[in-house]
Amino acid sequence: MIGLRLSVLAVASFLRLCAAQAAGWNLDGGQVNSTMCYWDSPRVAVIRDTAYIDGGNLVWQPGLKDGSFGALISDGNPLGLVYQLNFSTAFNTGSNISDVLTTTSKASGGTGLANNIGPNFLDGGMLANDYEWATYGGLLLDTAAYQPQDANKVAIYQQYPQGPPKQFAASYAVGSLPDGITRYTTYGAAVSVPSENLGYYFGGLRSSTFGVIVQNPGRNASRIASTNALTMIELDMSTQGSEKWNNLTLPTSVPGRASAEIIWVPVSQKGVLIAVGGVISPSYALPNKSNNAAANTDSTRQSPKFLSTVSIYDIETSTWYEQETSNPPPGALAQGCSVVASAQDGSSHNIYWYGGFDGIHLAADFSDDVWVLSIPSFVWVKVKSGDPAHGRAGHRCVKPYPDQMLVIGGYHALTGQQPECLQDGIVQIFNLSSAEWITKYDPTVWSQYTVPQAVVSVIGGSPTGGATKSSPRPSGFSDSKLTSIFGSKYDSAKIVDWFPYKPSPTTNTTASPSISPIAKSGSSTPSYLAPVLAVVLGLFFITLLILGFLLWRRRQYLKLNFIAPSEAGTMDNRHWVINWL
Repeated sequence: MIGLRLSVLAVASFLRLCAAQAAGWNLDGGQVNSTMCYWDSPRVAVIRDTAYIDGGNLVWQPGLKDGSFGALISDGNPLGLVYQLNFSTAFNTGSNISDVLTTTSKASGGTGLANNIGPNFLDGGMLANDYEWATYGGLLLDTAAYQPQDANKVAIYQQYPQGPPKQFAASYAVGSLPDGITRYTTYGAAVSVPSENLGYYFGGLRSSTFGVIVQNPGRNASRIASTNALTMIELDMSTQGSEKWNNLTLPTSVPGRASAEIIWVPVSQKGVLIAVGGVISPSYALPNKSNNAAANTDSTRQSPKFLSTVSIYDIETSTWYEQETSNPPPGALAQGCSVVASAQDGSSHNIYWYGGFDGIHLAADFSDDVWVLSIPSFVWVKVKSGDPAHGRAGHRCVKPYPDQMLVIGGYHALTGQQPECLQDGIVQIFNLSSAEWITKYDPTVWSQYTVPQAVVSVIGGSPTGGATKSSPRPSGFSDSKLTSIFGSKYDSAKIVDWFPYKPSPTTNTTASPSISPIAKSGSSTPSYLAPVLAVVLGLFFITLLILGFLLWRRRQYLKLNFIAPSEAGTMDNRHWVINWL
């Protein structure tokens, strides 16, 4: 019974930890709900019908019985939870999104504290195809709560079997990086290319020594991510279980930067990557969140160029190009998010950029504007002006349908000791065709993409295509090879569309007790206590029955076989079990 009691206590402790971990519940303090406040720099990838959200600094706002709010809580995600947003589930942006999200744990067996597969990283990337995702880079919180991975280890989650038939169960695995690649990098730009089974991580920051980088380095300058990483990491996921990592060193013509966006555009044989935005000396990467004057001056001079001139990588030929854009660009922007939407005839591919800031002034207004960089004309068009009170940075964007963009996470400008909660909810929805924010996601309501009128008025054609501007103006492409690259259509048959999504019968409000625990009014008793006590009392009753039966058997045995002690007063070894019982 001692062992049983310890097991029950361990289970109860775990459940308490689980509930506190995901929502920061304080039932003794009168907490009745918990809302996601902001989510700084998670990493997101999509497999088929689900967006997987990992890491970042997730902060919750407790709601109390009296209608007030408790102090904001950041628990650090000790269970290594990965949140999932399934595109079959309808939701409103004004509702508590935690009622919609489900979770899995990277801890061993899906329970317990996060182990070396699943520490919580700030930023970094998730690279995915239609079968699995892998994590790369990011800043580990330097605390005893996490055991850091080895320098050459990465986490991989296999959701569906790929390749020849085999025994398979969705699970986590630990992958290994080859010599010449380290995971000690952060604030890079990640993009997945499922149709090619490829993923890329562009640029970012590393330490001056190429060594360990952490969120709270203190006075240890060697652990600060402050040096531009002049690399692009490629992940080939063609063979599940034998993923291949490559280090593609950037040429001198491609400047390093932090918190850019890299977008895959479906042209040429394997598509092209276009790097947009970023900052060379971000203040948020430093322990005190502040640059010196010289770094700010240098960054203010160079960072706007990342939107007036963009870097292009042709995957087929492994060749980089630099291309100027036209029309006034947004200015310096980092920590924004992007998706691409192609006209129905493929005559234009429109890169949508939302939010972000200059990467230097954390207390200044963050952007709430939506811009389009239309390809191949490489012209900038603002399609939606926003309100700085609604702005955010450090968020991610995914595209569940051709005409919709979901904005996930982010944080508000640092006007006080810590950011305020994001306005209107932690997930936002933007209609790419109408260029308007909407408040409801419904998996049954969607359309094919049409080019917004603001873009059509600049590139020509109509909402369904027929763009008349097929090259940059006024000087054309910077390299004649780009003419054939952007003039060659990508084989769209390689792209698998997983929509439309079958709507879920009901909204999932009980997917995980760690997200939405139920607190009964006027009681601070945890909801899990009753089932745990039922199990304990049931086991205790069964144990009494077994002991009673054994005692009855012993008495019947003694009546038939009286056992006399030996001369030495010891017990007959043949009967020691019966006598012990």
